[in-house]
Formats: sequence, C-alpha cells, structure tokens
Amino acid sequence: MSMTLSDRIQLARKNAGLTQKGLADKVGISQTAVHKLECGRSRSSRRTVSIALTCGVDPIWLDTGRGDMLLPGGGSSDETDSVGEESGPYRPFPLIARVPLIKWELIDTMCATDDFDQIDSEAIDWIPVAPRTSTRCYALTVPDDSMEPEFSEREILIIDPTQEGVHNQYLVARLEGDSRPTFKQLIILGNRRYLKPLNARYPLIDVDGKIDVCGVVVCKYKDYVV
Repeated sequence: MSMTLSDRIQLARKNAGLTQKGLADKVGISQTAVHKLECGRSRSSRRTVSIALTCGVDPIWLDTGRGDMLLPGGGSSDETDSVGEESGPYRPFPLIARVPLIKWELIDTMCATDDFDQIDSEAIDWIPVAPRTSTRCYALTVPDDSMEPEFSEREILIIDPTQEGVHNQYLVARLEGDSRPTFKQLIILGNRRYLKPLNARYPLIDVDGKIDVCGVVVCKYKDYVV
C-alpha cells in the first residue's frame, strides 16, 4: 500500500530525529498543526516545502511520494525560513511554494477581522507561486469581466493581505457600508481615492469614506494544463 502524506511527514520527521514540537518550532507552526498532518486530519499544507527541507527530504517526495526521500547531503535547512532584510517576511525557498485558493464569500469576514491565520483550513485548492510571496498570501479567482483585458474571468489572483495598497496597484477591497468585496485598481489623485475597473463598461467608483483593503494583487496564475 502506498504511503500517504501523513505517513511521509511522520517518516521524514523521525528520520531527522525531531519531535513534533521540534519540527513545529523550526517550521514556524504549532505542534497541533504537525499532529493534524501526521494523523491525516489535515490533508495539505502551505508549509510542505519548509517541512521537507527542515527534515532534509525531497519536497517532491514529501508532497507526492514520487522519487527518493532524501536530498543529496540530507540534513535540515534552517535558512529556508529566513526573513528578507528589505521586503519583510518571505519564504526564500529554492522550489515553488503554494498558497490556498479560497472562496470570495470568506473575504468579508476575514477582511473585517484581519484574521487570515486559519485560512489554510478553508482552501478549496492549492496554487503554486514564485518563492517570494508573503507567508499570509491566499488566492482568489477573478469574479467577473470588470478587469478585462488585463485580468480575465476565472483567472487566479495571488493576494497579499499584509500590503495596504498604493496608487495604481490592483487590490481586493471593501467599501464602508458595503459587505461585498471588490477587485479593482486603486487610483489616488490628491486627497481623492478611486477604485477603477479596467473594463470601460463598468463605472469608476469614488471612494467616499473608509476602505478596508483585504490585500494587494502580487501576481496572477494561469494553468494551461487541465
């Protein structure tokens, strides 16, 4: 019988001579999170690559079971969880990282409470992204055609909730008194702010009041293999 992800994580941890708490401390997650992964209660995690490199095993093997378990040289790799000196908390992994794809319905609650910590449990899929992404990033699908031609409906956006948004950036935001978040371009002219759709068929939104920025679009992902 083939090994499951939980089996491989447990084997990798023991091979590295780590306790669940020891692995959790090195990766930067809770011991409970490690326990859930090892007992199968959590079936995926954005920390898979970090867990693999900490334990000195191949991330592809840990994630899929393909290939050999051990990396050449083995051992742990503490430097993979370092913090970028200029750009804040990033994962400088040599391989692809992943962020959770979630539903738009969750954004209202998370944006209002600024609680993105439990976002992994709400993932409907996991999206590969370039290594330099904030540890709190998540993914959303483009909800409509209001941002065409730059962003097509159903393309996947990678959102960083740690950024507040500056002039000309694309962001997900919620206007005061409106519980429905929107994806638009932020335009700042003097003391006036606007949310601009790229599709001329949609009106420019004059921001008159508070705006909750749920995150800034840092990149988009498009999968050509279905």
